[in-house]
Amino acid sequence: MIDRMYLDAPSLVYRAFFALPKTIRDPQGRSVNAVRGFMEMTTRLLTDRRPREVVAVFDADWRPAFRVEAYAGYKSERQEDPPELPRQFDVLAEVLDTAGIVRAEAAGLEADDVLATLVARKPPEEQAAIVSGDRDLLALVRDPDIVLLFPVKGVSELTVFDESAVEEKYGVPPSLYPQFAILRGDSSDGLPGVAGIGPVRGVKLLREFGSVDAILENLATLPPKQALAFDQARDYLEAMKTVVGLVPDAEVEMTEAHQPNDDALHELGEIHGLKSSSARLARAVAGGSQGGAR
Repeated sequence: MIDRMYLDAPSLVYRAFFALPKTIRDPQGRSVNAVRGFMEMTTRLLTDRRPREVVAVFDADWRPAFRVEAYAGYKSERQEDPPELPRQFDVLAEVLDTAGIVRAEAAGLEADDVLATLVARKPPEEQAAIVSGDRDLLALVRDPDIVLLFPVKGVSELTVFDESAVEEKYGVPPSLYPQFAILRGDSSDGLPGVAGIGPVRGVKLLREFGSVDAILENLATLPPKQALAFDQARDYLEAMKTVVGLVPDAEVEMTEAHQPNDDALHELGEIHGLKSSSARLARAVAGGSQGGAR
């Protein structure tokens, strides 16, 4: 039984937006494909997984200043959101509030930081699941109480990552995944990695030395070309401690859980062209324990 399911809302919203046609519109002709897709995914998760509570976690700032200050290239190459998308986040917030689903965010921080904070604060006996297509969140996986549910085909097919699954897939335990990503690089976040150190060598070095700092302390034991690559990457590796590290003690703002307001949700469905998605979401939330969530 999942006590609390955390939805990485930006990850799921973007998946919905690009999976569904922008021709799904409200009566005013504005796209609502991401909202509809997110609602249907949430309904499916509530129905299939039956968590006691759901928390949708959002970015307050997708590119926090402290990370950019540490490394100017952080997410610098990402394109602007398609014009049809930004407004849909506001509509989704209205829908979730009316449905009684908790929203959480922290000023100046990303959803990843909020998730790191929430799982750090939870009691150890609480079983938590994070739903996200962001592999950075593999760092939060912890046996026996935190798993990552990674969407394969929407949320109808999910890969369940516990500690052993992370290590089997990537060669390192969750605790070392951030350092593995630093060495390998991450083009989506604008992180180049260490020259010549791909995933295979990265895993080998982390298994041998246990951390990036330990690798740097033992450069004399590496082949000259690798040693030079690490030596030349010292500034990058130092910056990554700030960029990749998640904030475990953010000041998180959360809405209150409650039973869905069926009439208001139906009205929102009419205003925003959400059709039967509103009714299905209301039934799924009412069938769980949202109204009595901790």
